[in-house]
Amino acid sequence: MSIPSPRYEDDYEGREEECREALRERFLPLVSSKELLRIHQQAIEAGWGLTEVRRAIDALVEAKARNAGKESPCEMSSRRDRQRNRLSE
Repeated sequence: MSIPSPRYEDDYEGREEECREALRERFLPLVSSKELLRIHQQAIEAGWGLTEVRRAIDALVEAKARNAGKESPCEMSSRRDRQRNRLSE
């Protein structure tokens, strides 16, 4: 299963969310649904909102990638875009 590419090469509104969703599709099969549901339910019961829980899970996945010594695909894309913009200036 490959990770879908962004719709456009340049930055656009919603690109970050699109990237998360593309990675989520690849990530979710690696973590059991029961585990994710349990974490989600515990967070909601503790008083966290749905959006907060989603963002926290996304951030934890990104941190795990960093700790493994790898840059996440979203970070690589952002870095590449910044470099491209500097060259075109």
